[in-house]
Amino acid sequence: MDKYFAALESKVDRVVDQCDRLRSENQRLRQELIERTEELRAMSAKMEEARYRLQKLMDQTTEVA
Repeated sequence: MDKYFAALESKVDRVVDQCDRLRSENQRLRQELIERTEELRAMSAKMEEARYRLQKLMDQTTEVA
């Protein structure tokens, strides 16, 4: 009976360790997602500004021509 409980305890310990690792990885991935989302927002804003400036230049070019 002691062997059974020792084996069970070992399995429970492994499950707890795996849960801890997964929780840690999940937190890291959530933080990475937040960072990438912010990067995407910043890049989108830069793209919009570049689009606006390019359109302005194109408008000026057609006015001159």
